[in-house]
Formats: sequence, structure tokens, C-alpha cells
Amino acid sequence: MSSSGSKNRENVVPLKPEQKRSAEAALARMPAPMHQLREKSRMQLQVMLRDLFDKADDALFELADKATNNHEQNLFFDSMRQVRLRRKETEAEFFRRIDIGFARLLSPESFADRVEEPEVSLDNMALVENDELEEMVASETMVNRASEQFAEKLQHLTLRMDQLVPAKVYLKNNPVGPEVICQGFVAAAGAIEIDVKARLVLFKLFDRQVMSQLGEVYELLNQQLIDANILPSMRGTPKVQREQHRKPAPGAADSDAAQAGYGEMDEGSEQVLLQLRELLQGQRGGAQGSGAPAPAAAGQGSGLSSQDVLSLLSMAQQRTVERGQPLASASEVKSLLSGLLAQSGAPNKDINQVDEDVINLVSMMFEFILEDRSLAAPMKALLARLQIPMIKVAIADKSFFGKGGHPARRLLNEMATAALGWQDTGEENRVKDALYRKVDETVGRVLADYSKDVSIFEVLLLEFRAFQEKEKRRAKILEQRTIDAEDGKAKSQRARAEVDAALAEITAGVEVPHAAAQLLAAAWSNAMFITCLKEGADSEAFEAQLNTARDLVWSTTATMDTENRQKLLKLVPGLLARLRKGLEDIAFNPYQMGQMFKALEKLHLDILRGKVEVSPPPQQTATEENAPAAESQMEPSDNLVPEPTLAEQAHADAMVELVPESEDFLDTQHLALVSNLTQGSWFEMTTDSGDKCRCRLAAIIKPTGKYIFVNRTGMKVAEQTREGLACALRDGKMQLLDDGMLFDRALESVIGSLRQSRGV
Repeated sequence: MSSSGSKNRENVVPLKPEQKRSAEAALARMPAPMHQLREKSRMQLQVMLRDLFDKADDALFELADKATNNHEQNLFFDSMRQVRLRRKETEAEFFRRIDIGFARLLSPESFADRVEEPEVSLDNMALVENDELEEMVASETMVNRASEQFAEKLQHLTLRMDQLVPAKVYLKNNPVGPEVICQGFVAAAGAIEIDVKARLVLFKLFDRQVMSQLGEVYELLNQQLIDANILPSMRGTPKVQREQHRKPAPGAADSDAAQAGYGEMDEGSEQVLLQLRELLQGQRGGAQGSGAPAPAAAGQGSGLSSQDVLSLLSMAQQRTVERGQPLASASEVKSLLSGLLAQSGAPNKDINQVDEDVINLVSMMFEFILEDRSLAAPMKALLARLQIPMIKVAIADKSFFGKGGHPARRLLNEMATAALGWQDTGEENRVKDALYRKVDETVGRVLADYSKDVSIFEVLLLEFRAFQEKEKRRAKILEQRTIDAEDGKAKSQRARAEVDAALAEITAGVEVPHAAAQLLAAAWSNAMFITCLKEGADSEAFEAQLNTARDLVWSTTATMDTENRQKLLKLVPGLLARLRKGLEDIAFNPYQMGQMFKALEKLHLDILRGKVEVSPPPQQTATEENAPAAESQMEPSDNLVPEPTLAEQAHADAMVELVPESEDFLDTQHLALVSNLTQGSWFEMTTDSGDKCRCRLAAIIKPTGKYIFVNRTGMKVAEQTREGLACALRDGKMQLLDDGMLFDRALESVIGSLRQSRGV
């Protein structure tokens, strides 16, 4: 078991009884709107936490099932047991911390944090520190992502809450803000003694089940305060005043980055680089001896200053523009810098250790990007050209690795997310593709225009987002039409099955004469289909049509004694009137209807005269040939499918396929994976012919159990059943793509690689 859990408990100062009473008193003094807001948020978070722990149990069991050895299996089983045992305690502690956040807004001095942070040095850093680094990165990533994703809703909520309490409310102390919620859970979960692998699984589930759902919570809370007349007319994106207690990064105080606010450095962000450098030093074999790494300052020692390194990197940046190809490794970057140093007349100077470590770290991240299978090779090549600009940003702003909201990181993540569904169709088509051209243009502008001012990333980020929103709107329209068409098709199939089953039941065990059988199968079944589709199989109208069908069958199959003859004479006029009206209502072909009625009238006369001609029972009561005629009577909105271009249709026709269900045994692992898939997941599909297609799960059509996949433009490219999709995942014909933020995944990969190289 990791000791990180016990360490977290040592750092948590429990509330004294008088503090608890003070918190309760403070909560009791809250204004009515704040009290209602607290109750509403608590209710929403309780539902989210319940789902989180339910899924955690399944996830840990699955990991234990996949374990490659007994030790690892026991580790996950023990973790699963600990999570179960500590579940209620963790939930209670989490909500206690949220309540303290609310109480602080009324009485800040009564609830000051008194947690002592341990000193960090190479002498005392061990496995627990490396575990904590991963946990810290995971926590910061969650907070940064939620803060960015729900920025406007959160800022509106913060301003409204600020109107209700005496303390200043800003993003960091908002008791329902991402930071307080995430820190509250991390601290509460610290009491669960589990291995870091299991803890990170728990954090990922918390991100998915809670943090990524906060937008809906903020909408509800904002609306509640609007209803209470708290800033009801607020519009747009307000600028929330935030207290800043930060100092400029050493050696970068006069840089454009610092002036823009991105070169500032807080202790948490600096700690990320400090621990990354410690891991990197371990990879070098401790060549620098013990003690903490050199501070992240520029211009120290006999090597080149950070400003000199930045100047060289700017020259190298222009070289990469001329070269047109990304640098593959840190050694290539340093080799290029060495060559530029020699040309400048200072060949004996070295890059200082801090900046060299930054170069190594960023280069390792870009090595991950180049190997990442979630992106197509041409897109990876474009993004990899940002390596030197990212190195420059990281050197100018040593807190870069800990700043999830930095515009350079956000721009890289935004382009990578957009490129996830992009598919390479050849060099000729590549240059015509709008997304490829936009990414190429954005990267080119960074290389051409970025020198020191990081605001260029903010400008490009806004432009790229505007472009992407426009693309998404277009794709959403086509995707929605696709889903509506599939949903309409599913409803049609279900209605057709209902009609077929009902008619089969009515005609079971009797030989219906040809004239009546034809009218049922080719005409009346269509009227029943339309009614079932529009009003349902339980409606009075559908039941009335069933009775008409029963009367028709009886009138042509019953034995004609005196009583039945009199009954038939009374039934036929009304029966024919009902049949005629029902068929006219669906605009059935008048000529065909006339021919069918003539045949039926002749049949009834023959029955009354004792001349009955009974035909063999029909093979089916409602043939598929008649389905299009009936389905054409549907409302236009149910049948609206966009008309693609010839090229698009040809591609779609080639790619659409229903993966056949395997007769082999399907293991529960892949079926469970299918059950846990969420709408919006991206896949790479390989067809039987070997073609590859990137597609996204657009919808699951419940009546038919079909999984509908569309491409980046919203066009349908595949449909699969649950079992067929499980088979495809098992056989590698469908591969789930990682849609996490690229920069964060790269950073996590670097941390994992460095830890592995140290054998921890």
C-alpha cells in the first residue's frame, strides 16, 4: 500500500468541537438564498458521488481481473475493499469540507487553514513524493479543465454569491468552485489507504462523474439565484476580481510574458517543475549529487543566461520554419543550439542546467505526441513543429508545467482535440481540408510571430475556437439529422414488427382466402402501421383497426350457418366503410383499393351463396415491399435526411457496415466495456478491406440496440449492435481513442517514464 494516504491524514488538521459548533452557527446565519444554494448543490453532488463510488467498485474489480500477477491482483482487491469500507466516511468528510467553505464566507477568521506542508529536498524525497506528484498533476488538471470549461457560468455564480455574504467571493474560495470541490475530495479520499494506481483511478472517475458535470450544477445554481432576484440581468462574461499573492518568476520579471500575467509563478506551479527536475536528475544517475535541484532561475552560473537561450531558440525557431520538419528529440534541439552558438562566436558556453532540464522535459513530451496513436500522422507532424515555441514558453515561465490555464497549453490541447476525429485521405485532399489548413495556419503563425509576447497564443486560441465552433455547428446539424433518421427507422421497424405480430395472431390457425389475405397484407397492414407509428400500439385507434382486421378475417373464414349468415349481412356494409375510410386516410392507391374491394365483395357474395374459395394461408401478413409505401406517409420531419455530395456518399457507402456478431463466446470484459461507453467517444475502425476510418459514437438507438457512429462532419459511417461492437473491440477492428487533453497526457507520460526509469 502507498503511504500517501497516511501522509495526507497527517497533514489534515481535524476540527475542534468549538470549531464545529462555530461552523454550524455560521451556516445557520447564512442568508436564505445562500442556504438554498448550499442545499441544492449538496443534493446534486450527493448524486454524483454515489455514481462515482458505484463505478469505482466496478473499475477496480476490472483492474484486478486484468492483473498480470497475484501481487497486483491483491493490490486492487485490497483497494476495492478499502474504498467500500471508507465510502461513507469519505462522503461525510467531503461535505464537511464543502460546509467549511460556506462558513468561511461568513466568518473567514474562524476557519483559517492550519496545514503544515513538509519540506521538499532530495534527501527526504522517496516514493511518496513521486506518488504525490502524480496526484498533484491529476488534481491540477481536473481543476484547470473545469475552470476553463465552465468559466462563464462559474464567474456569474461567483459574482451573485458575492452579493450575499460579507467576505469577498472569488474563484478560489467559492465553496462550489472546482478548486474547493476537487481539494475537498482529494483531502477526504486521503483517508482511504490504497495504492497510487488505484487512487489515480479514483481521481479519474471523480473527474468524469463530478468535475466534468459541474456545468449543469452551475446552471441550476445560477437560475436559483436569478429566481431570487440576485443580479438577474447579468449578461456576458464578467471579469471577476481575484486576489493575487504571487511573485514574478526570477529572471523573467521584465519579460513580456510576466507583463501579460503568464510569467508569474506560484508555489504550487513551481513545485511541479521542482519535482519533475528531481525525477529527471534520478534518470541522469544522480550526477549532480544530493540536495534539491538548482532553483528555477535564469542567468545563474557560468552557462548561458535564460535570455541568451531564448534568443538562440528564436533563431532555431526560424530554422525549423525553413526546414519544414519538426525536431525529433532533445538532442536535436541542443545540437541545433550548439551549432548556433558556434556561429555566434561563443562555442564554449553551455546551457544552464535548469534550462537544459526544461528542454529535456518538453522534448520528452513531444516525443510522446509523435508516438501518440490518437492523432493521424500529418496532424502530429504539424503539432510537433510547436516544440521550440513551447520550450521558449517553458523557459520564460518556469511555472508553465503547473499552469493548466496557460494559453499555449490550451491552444495545443484545443488543436489536438479538434484533430482527434480528423482522417488523412491523401496529400492532395489534405491541403483542401479546412481543419488541416487551419491547424497549419495556426502553427505557422506561432512560428512566425511568437518571440516573447505570449498573448499571441491567446489571440490564436480565440480564433481557433471560433473556427471550431462554426465547424461543430455544421457537423451537429448533419449529425442530428442522421440520429433523427436512425431513430425514425428504429420506430418504423418496431411499429412494423408490432403490426406483423398482431396480424399473425389474428390469422393463426385459419386459412384466409386470397382476396382477404391480400387486402390485409398489402393495404390494411399499412394503415395499422401508420397508426401504430404515430399513436402507439396501445392507442384506441390501433385497437379499433385490430378489430376491423378481426372482423375481416371472421367474415371470410367463419362457417355460414343461419345465425352467422345474418351476422355477416349486417357486418359487411360497416366493415367495408371502415376499410375504405382507413385506406383513404393514408392516401392508398385508389385504383388498387378499388380492385381489392371488388375481389372482397365477390368473395363475400360467394360465401353467402355457399361458393367459398379458400386460398392457402399467406407466408407473411405484412411484406417488406409495402413498407416504403406506408413509411412515405410519415411526417416529413421524421424522414428528413440530408443529401451528401457524391464523393461523401461514395465514402459513406464504402464505410457503413454492420459488424457481424460472432458465434464465439464473448467475454464479459468487452461487453462491460461497451456498456460503459459514453456518447461522444472516438474510435478508429478498420473494415474487412483494411480501410481505416475515425468515427464517433453519436447515439445509441434503444428500440433496436444499435450504436450509431458518425465521422467528423456528422455523416453516418457505421452502425453496430452491442454484441457486434464487443466483437469488434475484442478483435481490434474498433479501437477506442484517448480524448484526454494532449498536453496533460504527455506530461503524465513523462512522469510515468521518469518514475519507471528510477524503478519506483
